[in-house]
Amino acid sequence: MPSSHAPRLPVSSITIDALSLDILQQQHAELRRPPASLTKLMTAYTAYDLLAQSGGSWSDTIAIDPCDVHEVADDETRMGLVPGERIALGRLLEGLMVVSGNDAALALARHLAGSQAAFAQHMNDHARALGLHDTHFISASGITTPGHLSTARDMAMLAAHLLARYPDLLAITAQRSFAHRTLQKANQNALLGENGVDGLKTGYTQAAGFCLAATARRWCAGHALPLRLINVVLGADSRASRDEQVRAQLDAGFAIAAAAEAQRV
Repeated sequence: MPSSHAPRLPVSSITIDALSLDILQQQHAELRRPPASLTKLMTAYTAYDLLAQSGGSWSDTIAIDPCDVHEVADDETRMGLVPGERIALGRLLEGLMVVSGNDAALALARHLAGSQAAFAQHMNDHARALGLHDTHFISASGITTPGHLSTARDMAMLAAHLLARYPDLLAITAQRSFAHRTLQKANQNALLGENGVDGLKTGYTQAAGFCLAATARRWCAGHALPLRLINVVLGADSRASRDEQVRAQLDAGFAIAAAAEAQRV
């Protein structure tokens, strides 16, 4: 009897130099697929931009709209917001990036753009401006939605642009844990602190599989300064498999970069 489930897409991966954007390795990197919470890389990028346009500050506080709590399904990740509480925008950014709070994503989108749809339009405008031609966003959270798609290549390039324009975000994505009210939760990026890994974002949905955009900074033979690479894996079948692929591909990426530099000498 034929299965009613669509076949799982092959794992997509890519490793790039964060500064030059040179591609060091890639596999199925142009395959369009759900990016899960790696979407929040663009949520953060858009939030920084809209906040700057408004003249606001991350220390500004807002009251949480009940919709931004109640519209998050029970099986979605949260930072633990409650209706009516006042919270600094900077705390929402931490909840967004460290524990992948979908409530934080909705609150930022509503406050900064007026609605989820308007915020998503800004996200798509940025995607076009950055040359992310295979990406289209429907939500700020990355929940599985028809038409909400990206690629490993686009996610890696987005991560590089995000770090270049808003480098202070790296300190947030490097946080090992997050606490708000009764919630205490570890960052799901288990690679943090391992061989120079200091960010960025994990993601998982049933449709997307296990996803990770990771960045590492290491001394690399032939380079006068430490080299920063970004690796993205989309669609792994387990957290352990995803993490192992990222480890191996970062190691290979630094080896490729060192060999390329040696050939230039």
